[in-house]
Amino acid sequence: MERSCHFSRTEDMLADALTESLEEILGKVAAKAVICMIAELNKSSEEQAIRDPKAIHFGLMGLFGPGGRIIERMILQKLGRSLKGIDVEGDFLDEMRRLREGLADQGGSASSFR
Repeated sequence: MERSCHFSRTEDMLADALTESLEEILGKVAAKAVICMIAELNKSSEEQAIRDPKAIHFGLMGLFGPGGRIIERMILQKLGRSLKGIDVEGDFLDEMRRLREGLADQGGSASSFR
């Protein structure tokens, strides 16, 4: 995925974790199609959607039902390798919220991290 300079490092890590997880499960072509569908459901660009935890959550739940939680867990596991304090067994949106709040407390950038 191309990087835009107005996204934070953490948002880029989320985008990478999502993309890698989808590619591991579905392959590159199908992963790209799922990312496109998540963006359509979110009425945003692919670049924005893959960096928006709510868009990812609702997209995965809408497309995969309960199976979306498995993908969310994979994303948390990937993020947990690089970021401290991620509960890989936790709720995806709760963990993203905690991460955002932790960044804000540390003076880090959580620009569009919702």
